[in-house]
Amino acid sequence: MKKFFVFMAAACCALAINATTYTSHIAVTINGETTEQEDVPVLVTQSNGAYNLSLNNFVLWVGDFPMPVGNIAVSDVEGVDGHGFTTIKFDDSINITDGDDPQYDTWAGPLLGSVPIILTARFTDNALSARIDIDMMSMIGQVISVELFGVAPSLEGDVNHDGEVTVSDVNKVIDIVLSK
Repeated sequence: MKKFFVFMAAACCALAINATTYTSHIAVTINGETTEQEDVPVLVTQSNGAYNLSLNNFVLWVGDFPMPVGNIAVSDVEGVDGHGFTTIKFDDSINITDGDDPQYDTWAGPLLGSVPIILTARFTDNALSARIDIDMMSMIGQVISVELFGVAPSLEGDVNHDGEVTVSDVNKVIDIVLSK
């Protein structure tokens, strides 16, 4: 009888929490300079209708030199379903935690304290795209933009990837045309 209750509790937990790991291509832009990384895992979990997104063991590359940042995670973000995918948006401060990759002894993220970020992510069962802006203007005078690419869905006309089609998308197209 005891085994039956343990089994039922495990089954309920499995139903309550869904986790998907996506493998993404990442482009990190700092001061107009972009570096790229491939095969970076991003974990999205769902529990009680809210989503958690984790970019664990995040490492910035400055040329050929790694700068271990740590785990960037947002929790309890409400998702909106539409157009065949789920969108989550987060605009608040987080504390970046130590990573657990044994090849790095020190992680820079936890030294920063509370860091303001803006995140927009879109995903399906098998694809994810996201943009994370880490606003470090007050600390180091720069915004760090992290874009995660996959075969992710996109909202037609959403040029700036903020999950909405607005005038800012038109402005982005105008900026692109005028810069060429």
